[in-house]
Amino acid sequence: MRVVGLISGGKDSCYNMMQCVGAGHTLVALANLQPQLKDELDSYMYQTVGHQGIELYSEAMDLPLYREVISGTAVEQGKNYKPTDNDEVEDLFRLLSRVKNEMAIEAVAVGAILSDYQRIRVENVCRRLGLVSLAYLWRRNQKELLQEMISSHVEAIIIKVAALGLDPKVHLGMPIREIQPHLLVMQEKYGLNICGEGGEYETFTLDCPLFKKRLVIDETELIVCSDDSVAPVGYLNLKLHLEPKSTENIVNLPPTIKNALDFVNDLSDTVFSDLSDIELSETELESIEKLEKEEKKKHKELNPLLNTEESVDVTEHNNSTESIGYTYDQMHNQSEIQPVLDHSCIYGNSHGWYYIGGIVGEGVDTAVATRDAMKKLINLLDSQSMCLEDICSVNIYMRDMGEYAALNEVYVETFSFVNPPTRVCVQCPLPSDVAHKASCNHSENDCCNGKERVTMHVQGISHWAPANIGPYSQAIKVGEVIGTCGQIALVPGTMTLAEGGARRQCALALRHLTRVVRAVHPRAHIRSVVQSVCYMTHGGIAGEARRQLERRTAGAIVQYAVVGALPRGAAVEWHAWAHTDNNRFDCSLLKK
Repeated sequence: MRVVGLISGGKDSCYNMMQCVGAGHTLVALANLQPQLKDELDSYMYQTVGHQGIELYSEAMDLPLYREVISGTAVEQGKNYKPTDNDEVEDLFRLLSRVKNEMAIEAVAVGAILSDYQRIRVENVCRRLGLVSLAYLWRRNQKELLQEMISSHVEAIIIKVAALGLDPKVHLGMPIREIQPHLLVMQEKYGLNICGEGGEYETFTLDCPLFKKRLVIDETELIVCSDDSVAPVGYLNLKLHLEPKSTENIVNLPPTIKNALDFVNDLSDTVFSDLSDIELSETELESIEKLEKEEKKKHKELNPLLNTEESVDVTEHNNSTESIGYTYDQMHNQSEIQPVLDHSCIYGNSHGWYYIGGIVGEGVDTAVATRDAMKKLINLLDSQSMCLEDICSVNIYMRDMGEYAALNEVYVETFSFVNPPTRVCVQCPLPSDVAHKASCNHSENDCCNGKERVTMHVQGISHWAPANIGPYSQAIKVGEVIGTCGQIALVPGTMTLAEGGARRQCALALRHLTRVVRAVHPRAHIRSVVQSVCYMTHGGIAGEARRQLERRTAGAIVQYAVVGALPRGAAVEWHAWAHTDNNRFDCSLLKK
């Protein structure tokens, strides 16, 4: 894609542009928002310190630079964002609108690592302009990420400090390579974010492999904003010039720049492990399984009369079509399929959850049938004084996945609001006069029982987990209950289906599920899953799917369903419900 790089001068924006080039995208322009008549603004969105040197990046990278003045402030500071007059986000909209009109860009490179506040607002602007957000640093392990930047020859200096353990008179001007050991100590001592994501420090990049010329400092001016004895605040003003590099016209990315497949070849979670407790890696899980098998074998040898079950070596069934347990290979002929009659109903429980089921869309084609189902859904919600925005999760069953585009067009029209519900869509053997059947789990209004509807709707492309390009969210949390969308084995950086058979697809889809659940709540992890459904296209996958889930969770309830087809031709899809405090979970919360 043709990409504009949002640059602030900091290490993150420069390194993310390197990731974009490594992913095969083409940088065609740079964009920056600058303060007016001030050296530095206390902006919620933008780094402005060091703005005097931004003009040099255009020549250093041989790319056009677009700039706009920051005229707004942080007017809309809520969890979600909607276009607001005089908000600084609208300055970004104005800037990217101009770049798109003049350069025909398709995507925006964003150096965000952990800030949902910034991510949501950049994604809002991108959605309004029909652009894709490329945020390849999103939710990376900050300790590993900083080391990766240093190893990838990103030469940046500390230009602002504002945190306990950092002193303007000592640390300003230090290269990140030199200050890295001190940052590690401050992380252990005070919980400092290694990459400065908490605003602890800002950087200015003097050179990186994308630069054809390097920036050289002529003069520095130290500005101390607060001489507080605990956490003083200060920054540098810089005067710089450009110098040619020996490889002026050649851009060679270092081998440390990974591609999308590199992030899924090793299914361990170490590159994202600072988000929550560290999950066991694939190698560790296999080692544990091996030890357990050896223990069982030894136990059987010592007590032959007490063991009657034959052990099964699951490694022999990595990609086998033989099933372990029940099989569902006999698919009915169309003539044998019984009519599915509409039996729409809605009911609630004492915990404030509402359930809708039995909606059957009828019509001459998929689009008409989908509209019919949506009309019935809205009528049921109206009967309980609720609306579409109250829905937490939607399950769609359709006769032919080949008709998905027609169904999705109507779905987009219906769920056109900012934070739509999670969704699962699978193909099932329905009769010929039915396009799909929808089943939805609902929460009551956000304010009821003090249970806020918290949505995770990440639309930017990253290496973290698959982006939500469609009208659904990755997860929704109401109270202590988390519901996820269906997860298939997409490679996050390319949004293409991973290769490697059922075992690999099971493991990768579960890794996506793990990361989504962990990101929704700090106490949640894969062991928080209490109920899940595994949709698969062949019954022989059930044994491997069961093994992959049981090795990661604490005895979660699971159902296995064989369906005709899954999105993108996937072999398996996981849909789960989790509880932030699994040991206190009440099964009646999810009982239908």
